[in-house]
Amino acid sequence: MKITKMFEGLSIYDFQSQFSEDETCTDLLVLLKWGDSYSCRNCGYKKYCATKRYGERRCCSCGKPESATAHTLFHKLKFPIHKAFFMLYLIATTKKGISGLELHRKLGLHKRTCLYFKRKVMAAMASQCNYKMSGDVEVDETFVGGKDPSSVGRSKGSKKLVVVGIERSGNGIYKAYAREIPSAGVKDLRPFFEDHISKDANIKTDGWRSYKSLKKSYKKLTQIKSNNGKNFDVMHRIIMTMKSWLRGIPGSVRDLQPYLDEYMYRFNRHKSGGNIFNLILKRMVNFPAVTYSQIFNVT
Repeated sequence: MKITKMFEGLSIYDFQSQFSEDETCTDLLVLLKWGDSYSCRNCGYKKYCATKRYGERRCCSCGKPESATAHTLFHKLKFPIHKAFFMLYLIATTKKGISGLELHRKLGLHKRTCLYFKRKVMAAMASQCNYKMSGDVEVDETFVGGKDPSSVGRSKGSKKLVVVGIERSGNGIYKAYAREIPSAGVKDLRPFFEDHISKDANIKTDGWRSYKSLKKSYKKLTQIKSNNGKNFDVMHRIIMTMKSWLRGIPGSVRDLQPYLDEYMYRFNRHKSGGNIFNLILKRMVNFPAVTYSQIFNVT
């Protein structure tokens, strides 16, 4: 059966009915990867022929084959593709997040396999810096981690320092981003500003001296006193909910940034409903393949 549309809704029953077989999952990957415009990655030729392997296409010119999963985040998958789809569905639709251990329990795959695939999904959730915050923007930093007596002021001790930016919309938030940074110095804050904030934005920060140096590039940056957080009440609410969410994910402080990416991806698309599965799936197809060593930064 050829897939002609993406998954709609949240029902686990409907999802398993639609994606219970490897062939139907592969059909959707083929549709997302090539659509009606196949082009050989090796020579650029536009015509192909089928092979004995389902979903694979062989160039009619150079003869190089390519599978539906090659050069995507499904590259060299070691377990059935329908289980990968179901794992992605669970990750996408579990609002409070789901650990690799829980995925292991639900799918019967090895714990390391589940964690590796979850981290690939999280890599697809990372901001692509395409949509910068504009209008009324607030920026602040926070610490993530347990109690640490050496963490005083902007000194992080053994905790992780995170800069958070939000774009306001009325009394709420339109979008938000977060990034782990080595320090609260201007050299570490500037890349976050450049990646996520428009130069025309009306930016509000507290009185920390590093923000003063950014006023040359961001003319509408205003510094005000925090007043124990009262002047940044909306910002502090999202920081508290972010920390609460992170506390439920094992290992999140040790390897923080991917979990920040996941939280903010969910937050910025919380009105997407079941479509979040489709959004992540499209990203995974268009995202280059990554190895275990690249994901976990090991050699």
